[in-house]
Amino acid sequence: MSVQLRPRLARAAALALLCARAAPAAAQPYDPAYHWRTLETPHFRIHFHQGEEDLARRVAATAERAHAVLSPLLGYSPSSGTEVVLSDDSDLANGLTTPLPYDTIRLYATPPPEISELNAYRDWLSTLVFHEYVHILHLDHVEGVPQGLNHVFGKLLAPNGLTPSWMAEGLAVLHEADGDPGQDSGRNRSAIFDMYARSLSLEPPGFPRLDQASNPSLEWPLGSIPYLLGGRFMEFLEERSGDGAIAGYIARQGAQIWPYAPSHVGEPFFGASFPELWEEFGRRQEARARETLERVRERPVTRPRRITWRGGTAGWPRFSADGRTIAYLAYDLDRGYQLLQVTPEGRPAGRTVRVEGGDGLSLSGQAAVLSRPEVYRGYRLYDDLWRLELESGRLHRLTRGARASEPALSADGAVLVDVRRSTPGEMAVERRRVDGSGAETLFEEAGVQVYAPAISPDGHRIAFAIQRAGRRDLLLLDEGRRVQVTDDGAIDASPAFTPDGRWLLFSSDRGGVYNLYAWPVEECLAGGSGCALRQVTNVETGAFQPTVSPDGRTIAFVTYTRAGYDIATLPFDPEGWLDPEPAPAAEPPPALPDPVAAPSHPFHPWPTLGPTFWFPLPGVDPNGPTYGALTGGGDVLGLHRYALAAWAGPQSRQVGYSAAYVGGWSWPLVDLASSRTVVSARDGLGLESVWTLADLGLDFTFPRLEWWALVRLGWAGTLRGVRDATSTAHVPEDLGRADAFGSQLTLQATWSDAQRFVRSISAEEGRTLALDGVVASRSLGSDYDLSEGRASLAQYLRVPFTRHAVLALRLAGGAASGSIGNSAPFALGGVAQPDVLPLLLGTEAQLPSADELRGYPSGWLQGTGFALANAELRFPIASPELGHTTWPVFLRRVHGAVFADLGDAFDLPGTLPFAGHPFRTDELRLGAGLEARLELALGYFAVTDLRLGLGHAFGRVFQGEAREPGVGAVEGWVVLGSAF
Repeated sequence: MSVQLRPRLARAAALALLCARAAPAAAQPYDPAYHWRTLETPHFRIHFHQGEEDLARRVAATAERAHAVLSPLLGYSPSSGTEVVLSDDSDLANGLTTPLPYDTIRLYATPPPEISELNAYRDWLSTLVFHEYVHILHLDHVEGVPQGLNHVFGKLLAPNGLTPSWMAEGLAVLHEADGDPGQDSGRNRSAIFDMYARSLSLEPPGFPRLDQASNPSLEWPLGSIPYLLGGRFMEFLEERSGDGAIAGYIARQGAQIWPYAPSHVGEPFFGASFPELWEEFGRRQEARARETLERVRERPVTRPRRITWRGGTAGWPRFSADGRTIAYLAYDLDRGYQLLQVTPEGRPAGRTVRVEGGDGLSLSGQAAVLSRPEVYRGYRLYDDLWRLELESGRLHRLTRGARASEPALSADGAVLVDVRRSTPGEMAVERRRVDGSGAETLFEEAGVQVYAPAISPDGHRIAFAIQRAGRRDLLLLDEGRRVQVTDDGAIDASPAFTPDGRWLLFSSDRGGVYNLYAWPVEECLAGGSGCALRQVTNVETGAFQPTVSPDGRTIAFVTYTRAGYDIATLPFDPEGWLDPEPAPAAEPPPALPDPVAAPSHPFHPWPTLGPTFWFPLPGVDPNGPTYGALTGGGDVLGLHRYALAAWAGPQSRQVGYSAAYVGGWSWPLVDLASSRTVVSARDGLGLESVWTLADLGLDFTFPRLEWWALVRLGWAGTLRGVRDATSTAHVPEDLGRADAFGSQLTLQATWSDAQRFVRSISAEEGRTLALDGVVASRSLGSDYDLSEGRASLAQYLRVPFTRHAVLALRLAGGAASGSIGNSAPFALGGVAQPDVLPLLLGTEAQLPSADELRGYPSGWLQGTGFALANAELRFPIASPELGHTTWPVFLRRVHGAVFADLGDAFDLPGTLPFAGHPFRTDELRLGAGLEARLELALGYFAVTDLRLGLGHAFGRVFQGEAREPGVGAVEGWVVLGSAF
């Protein structure tokens, strides 16, 4: 339910502002239309926007309860209050926590979906708050030398955040149900998580090694592994050594200067190293899994016919009207989100449609209605309803910003029922016509969650799952009356009527394993003796989301293996059904604290806006070393962010500074920077100061699920001047004088629909277009005229009949008029080390790398224009997944590339003669070679490529002879970062 933010990123984000002007991608986190207020308690400050006050008061009370329960357990209490930001801008349930630059929890006001590893909750808000606050008590616990350094430099170090994610997420999973002690809830008690662990333990290739669990996985269940195995491993440690051992370990790990040896730190507290403990833990998980299977096998085991074999996720199977095909939504680890169709025998059928996510599907005739998320008003991610033409694959939007999901169509296809997220944290069942008219609310109760409505064939009855008072049951609306279908302690889900309306099928975790059950509708509504629940399946893993064919002869449902979810079928045979597994008794409702009644006040950025750190900033200028410091900060809502640095050179007797500001209070985002640096003078006989008085930008962001675009419009004013020079004779004539002011307009734009999937080795579909232009003119107040522009287009094509081989093509070019300091505007040649900052910020794979003409030395070709074409054939080689216990370096995959680069730098007419020739095809140089790429996980989180390359310079291939030195040589390189 949480994503642990790497603490180092907070520092990297501040440094990014010092390294360059604010990038357009650094968008504000929240919609500027929100009006924020703050509610304060003894240990928390809850920030919320309009419409959330009631929920915020519940959050405040729950957070204080979490502090009272968890702080003694973990032996730590933060020295300052925790900032909690509550937002209702996403229909995806989640929370985010970071201890840097100050303790911050971000909560989405959204209950979890029906079938997910998050659904084993008694109160979703309590589970969410407890889980996230464990992160604060864990990650913020710093002692020893790191604590001393933090006292001196500000909050910079959080050693507990630099450990494998299963530690932080596992500890949070262990305690996420402590708000409801003694109850059977939380992910460690989830039948879905138990199913995952059972498959990992018993199906090949066997239980994951410690190094595999400590790093990002390429196999199912992907990012759930830290929560799944971490939660169970922490429970194992707690049972073995007690809460005190875990609290002691956290304190010791928080004192480590080198945080990447957690096993060594933990051995004194747990009596063995983590590798030894992990082996014992794996054996216990296998024994637990076998016990479950033995219990299942005491009765006849259902062996369904599996008709898909993709794994990943699969859901919402639906028969076509003629019963010849089954459509379903899937997330394929090789191809992403899709709507797929198969025959009941498992043969591919119909069109495959890219749907970019989805939580609900219903069919009627040749049309389908599905729900899927989309960006709303630029900042929010809301579910909406879409009509899909199955034959053509065309999508038509039915709602916009309705926050509607899980649609169910009536038999005639004219009416649908769906789940709507009505207000923050609240849900309702609504009915509407497919043409968008006549929407009405059928069911809504405060604090009650609803899921997966189903319409009876005659349209008179509607069944759905309901979460009320800590229990998940089924409710039936029968022409105005409410009928309780189930009333126990099991999680009941996904109701579906049979075509004749006689049975209501559903899935349930009663008995500890999800199976299908059937409720006889007419008998139960009549109150007769025939009202007896029946168990349809008795599977070894799980069975979910049933649907019945139009002829009533076949049940299709979602099944599970280690590879993930797939679709299976079995005959509709009531004679073979079993007596149901007993459901657990219904527990009393969870005890929830009363909402906080303290008054709220308008949000003020000042309490979190001050500088949170400072750090020495050593450097050099042309005359020797420089000494300085940097600092930065930003308020918790991201309305204002800034970074400042200043330095001085004792030998040059010059000072410099850099200041940057990003304002997240508007669209477009506003960024402002100013700096002064000292470089070697243009005549080589002194120093030159470069003083950017202001660099102002407006950053327009256009996010979508299928594509994204960024546009920055800017103006910069820069004063250049020669200082301490013995001669100014060589000051370039195009600047006019020794001191020159440049007034320039800038444009940066990027658009991309490039796609890469879980098992991709690079982007393998779509394209990325980037434009960058600068114009300085005397009409703008500049002392000189200068224009420069460059563009690039990268295209990615999956190689047919291969799994992940990719043909990556790139065209780039640029042209300039004028030059600053007689330096060439463009240079080609060599492979430069990409900036590692985007890697740390997690944006490394989003943009193409710098222009590369491999095989030639760096800067070999220079000019006022350039043209370049790159082609790579990329292919996977192996997936060794090699690491050692909890060491912070992990080799995930090896892949390779064969490349050819063709390009040249040239002179435009009337410009300075850097290249000595205009653009001609016979001047184009060719470089070719190959690269081996090691896909590494560094520090457990950052995934990038280590590129080992060899390139050969073939020279002017269209002239038939080289005619220049160095051609024919072989260049080698080792760089960290992805290619374009």
